[in-house]
Parts: sequence; structure tokens; C-alpha cells
Amino acid sequence: MLAEKRTLALSYQEITHPEISSIRVFPTPEETARGAAEEIVRVVQANPSAAITYATGDTMIPVYAHLTQAVQGRQVSFAETIGFHLDEYYPTGPEPDKYPHSFVSYLRQRVFGPLQIAMANELNGLAPDPEAEVRRYDGLLSAQLIDLAILGIGPWSDTRQSGCHIALNESGTPFSTRTHVAELNEVTVSRDRQERGQDTPSRALTQGIANILEAKQIYLIAYGENKGMSLREALYGEVGVRRPASALRVQGHKVKMFIDRAAASQLKES
Repeated sequence: MLAEKRTLALSYQEITHPEISSIRVFPTPEETARGAAEEIVRVVQANPSAAITYATGDTMIPVYAHLTQAVQGRQVSFAETIGFHLDEYYPTGPEPDKYPHSFVSYLRQRVFGPLQIAMANELNGLAPDPEAEVRRYDGLLSAQLIDLAILGIGPWSDTRQSGCHIALNESGTPFSTRTHVAELNEVTVSRDRQERGQDTPSRALTQGIANILEAKQIYLIAYGENKGMSLREALYGEVGVRRPASALRVQGHKVKMFIDRAAASQLKES
């Protein structure tokens, strides 16, 4: 069922789901991004020292732009917050000219720098021992309760049994998995190389599903019919490792989703 509601400045509809606390549907991607940014600002206003995990990708660009505007307008300060990095290709360094697919570079340019986050915990995509690096990072996550994890969702490909991933946890990843070195599905690698023109590696360092589910709150943001198909699998398909994002239903009381009308059009209850 859909009910009309409002944020501070935006109207949205809400889809009722038996396991997810909130699924907000906005008319456009831009309004979706603004609505998500408003809620992130509220989290930081309520807890100025919040620990936040940041996703990357095109979905997040307008969200982080709105957060930057909020900081510049002195609506909120992220200076005392703690930033965490969701995932990184391996091997990948922070130099954007050499590694245009670098997630660390993305976060420095769009999050850590503009939001003036002094304490940013980054995955080292050039660590000589990747297994040691993921153990190091998992130790940081184990020592610090994450107040908010910001997520996107990977596209769904039913014929290849892939996609629907959160972070770079591919189909087949156990929900108990913690920070690890991931072997990326060939569909993921091909999509990056063909659609984005990026020569991305076939491995990555990523927070595991267990790390994500430990966060106090989880915000997932998605636009478009393609992502809507993936959400449909996550929200209404069988909960299990074939659909990594379905793990969010296990801790659904923590989860808020911000999606546009195009994504909602693919959901059974829209």
C-alpha cells in the first residue's frame, strides 16, 4: 500500500513491507537523493560524532552533493564524525589519473574532503598483503559501532545468477562473512569494463554482509527500473545467499530505503 507523506521539504509515498521499516518512494532521482540526504543530516545533527560507512557509485553523487551543500550552509557539521570505507577494488591506489575507478579517490573528492571529515578510515587497495589488510580493517570495524551504513544495490542478472549485491558481496556470499577479499563475478567485471569503460580488477576488498548488518541504521538508495528489479529480488525473493541484499530483511527494523518512482514500478507492492 502507498501512503502520501512528507520530509522537511519533499513529498513521498511509502511502501509497506513486512520486514523493512521504511521504503520511501520519491518522484525523481534528484528528489530521492535530497530525501536521503535530509535523513543523513538528521542522523549527524542528533549524533555529531556518528560513525558512518559510505558507499560509492553514481547513485551517491547527488546525495553527497546535497550533504556538501548542507555543510556549506552550516546546517550540520561532519567534522567530528568518523568515516568508513565500504569497499575498494584490489589492487587500486588513490591516484585518480592512474586509477580512475578508485573508490578512495571518489570518497576523498566527494565525501571526506567536502564534508571536512577529520577521521576517515580507508581501505588500502595497494596493501602488499590483502588478507592482512582486510583483517586490519575488520578490526577497526569491530572496535567501532557503526551508527549508519549508506548503501546502494547492484543490478540483477537472473540468467547469470549474479547481482543484487551490497558492497562487493557477490551472489553466493554467506551472510556471516566479514571484511574479506572478494573474487568478483565476471558479470560485475564486464559491466564495469564495458559500460563504464573502466579497467577494473577482478578482486576487491569489501566489508562483509555481517559488518553491514551490525550497523545501528542502514540506508539504501536506488534509482531506475534496473535497480528496481534488483530490489524486487531482494525484497520479495527468497532470503538467501543468491541474493545478497536480501540479508537486509534479517535486520529489516534497521533499514530505510529511498527509491524513485521508476525503481518502485518494479516492486510487487508498488
